[in-house]
Amino acid sequence: MKRFLLPLIFLSGVGLGGWLMPWTSTPLPELEAVSQPAHHEDAMSADKVAADFFVSALPEQREIEDVVPLMGRLAFNAEKTHLVSARIAGRLDRIFAFEGAQVRQGQPLAALYSPEYISAQNELLLAHNTWRTLQASKATQELAQDAESTLQSARERMRVMGASEQDIATLEQSRRIHEHLLLRAPISGVVTQRNLDPGAFINLGDSFMSLADTSTLWFFGHVYEQDYQRIRQGQPLQLEVQALPDKRYSAHVDILSPTLDVETNTLRIRCLVVNDGTLRPDLFATAGLSVGKRQALLVPMDAVVRSQQMDFLIVETPDGHYRRRQVNVKPYSEGVAAVMEGLSANEKIVVRGATLLNQKLSGAI
Repeated sequence: MKRFLLPLIFLSGVGLGGWLMPWTSTPLPELEAVSQPAHHEDAMSADKVAADFFVSALPEQREIEDVVPLMGRLAFNAEKTHLVSARIAGRLDRIFAFEGAQVRQGQPLAALYSPEYISAQNELLLAHNTWRTLQASKATQELAQDAESTLQSARERMRVMGASEQDIATLEQSRRIHEHLLLRAPISGVVTQRNLDPGAFINLGDSFMSLADTSTLWFFGHVYEQDYQRIRQGQPLQLEVQALPDKRYSAHVDILSPTLDVETNTLRIRCLVVNDGTLRPDLFATAGLSVGKRQALLVPMDAVVRSQQMDFLIVETPDGHYRRRQVNVKPYSEGVAAVMEGLSANEKIVVRGATLLNQKLSGAI
């Protein structure tokens, strides 16, 4: 028993002595450092965003043409539109030109059969024979003058019916009666409307065709009531057509309507436009009417923010803040807009990044 008790006492003393001794830590071997990927947020401060994405600048002050915008459509020049009508009753046996055809002045449009025209040709031949007989027999001067007067009356009757000078001369030379009277174009232009078909009967004064000279057209534009007092007859303007974006047409104000349209509060004006052959009636067109000079501030078109049918600029305040300002702008040149109202020359505006900043100001992002 004593043999086992002595080792146990020895081990207990060693353990108790180690617990009573002061504790000293032994340094561990240094571990190799492992870099972990850092997690950064995408948000940036306002100053950082402004410095990196937004550029502000002062507008350019310049004297520009004061232009009143117009919108409207082209139309036929009514002063150069003619109705082709019959001067005698008859039957339209043939029609030579139909809608859309280009015709020249004096070109035959239709062949009209009329007994009255045949009778007029017979009277002319009879008067011509009488006049020649009296001239050959050397009759008295009074009879010769009467015969000549009768001949002139017969010729005039043919003209009233619509016969041309060539028709009358051909009849006197050939002495052959023609069954049809050729109805000729009174002007050069395009056939815009045809009222009768071949074989139809036409009465005296009935129109069977409409012609329009398209060498000049009318532009009917509308001017807002705040601008109409600055418009005068004869003022020049530049016309643009959406169908022909690379061309501009010169025109001038011809007529101003005496009243305003009560529904649109606009004044209708009529402008005369010289057609080079490319314009067509009913085309939509816009125009800029120059009414003088005025001071304006020029800004890049990218600086203008369009929202709810209104134009805005982002103005940088002296304390570094940004505010949205409603302005009145007009296109000046390609990529440049003219600020007419709402901005001072000493105010900085955002010329790059205006759309993004507008979204931030409106809370969209």
